[in-house]
Amino acid sequence: MRIPTTAAVLLLALAPAGQGQPLVDGEQQIDFDRPESWGMKYAASANLLTGLGVPRAHEPGSVELGFEGIWVPSLSEEERRVGFDGTKVEDIDRVSIFGRPRLLVGLPRKLSIVLSYVPPVEVFDIEPHLAALALGRPVYEGRGWRLGLRLSGQYGTLEGDFTCPAAEVAAGDDPELNPFGCEELSGDEVTIRSASVELSAALDRGESGAVEPYISVGFSHMDLDFQVDARYAGIIDRTRLTTDGHTFFVTLGAQYRVSTRWRGAIELFNSPLDVVRPPSTSTRNDALFNARAVLNYRIR
Repeated sequence: MRIPTTAAVLLLALAPAGQGQPLVDGEQQIDFDRPESWGMKYAASANLLTGLGVPRAHEPGSVELGFEGIWVPSLSEEERRVGFDGTKVEDIDRVSIFGRPRLLVGLPRKLSIVLSYVPPVEVFDIEPHLAALALGRPVYEGRGWRLGLRLSGQYGTLEGDFTCPAAEVAAGDDPELNPFGCEELSGDEVTIRSASVELSAALDRGESGAVEPYISVGFSHMDLDFQVDARYAGIIDRTRLTTDGHTFFVTLGAQYRVSTRWRGAIELFNSPLDVVRPPSTSTRNDALFNARAVLNYRIR
C-alpha cells in the first residue's frame, strides 16, 4: 500500500494502541492558505449569496420569489490535490450546475431581506444543507445611478464521500487507483460559516425593459471545518480540520426588468483564493470564477 511518508508517520504517531483498527481523531487548526483550506473556501465561495444586482427600494410587505442558478467550472487534478497538505487527490469536483430558491421581502426604510435555503436532498452523492440571508438597501439614488449596500451571512454543511469516493473503494488493492487504501465510502462533512459585506453600483434606467449594468465588490470572513470520517489503510480517521480567514470578490453583471412583476439578472463572479501547494512554498492564486443567474417574480 503506497501512502506518502509524511502522512504515514502522522497517522502512526496519532493512532492509539488497542484492538481493532487504530483511531485517528482530534482537531487541527490549519493555515488559511493550506490546500485543504483552499478546497473549503472554494466551496464556500461558490455558495456565497451575492446580490445579483444592486438593492432597490421595495414597498414594505412586498414579496418576490426567485430561483438562482449557479455554474461552477471543473477542477484540474492538481487543483483537487488538497488532502494531506496537498498530497492526495480528493473527489471535490462533482457538481457543475446547481440551484436554490430566493425569497425577497420588502421592509421599511428602503430595506429588503433575502432568504435562501437548500434542503438536505442528496445530489451527485453530495447532501447540502445550507441557509443564507442578506439585508440590503440602496444608499444613493440619483443622476442615473444607484448605489447599494448588503450584509449577508451563510451557515450550513456539505456531506459526501470526498476522502474515500466510490471509485477508489471499488479499486480495492490497486495502488494506482486507490493509493491510500480506502476500504469503504467516507462520510465527510464540510461546515461553512461566512459573513459578507457587498457594495454595488448600477446604471438606473428607471423603466421596464431596460438593461441595468452593475458592478460590486465584497469582503467575506469565513470560519470553515472539515470533519473526516473515513477508513483507509487499516485506520479509522475522524480528524477535524478547522480554518478561518478573509476573502474578497468582484462581480460584473446586468439586471433586466421584463415587466412590473418579472425581473432577472446574470453576473460573473471572481474571488481570488490564495493557496500554497507543496512542494512549492510560494503562495499562488487559484481563483474561483463562475457565473450566476436569477429570475424573480413579484407575488405582491
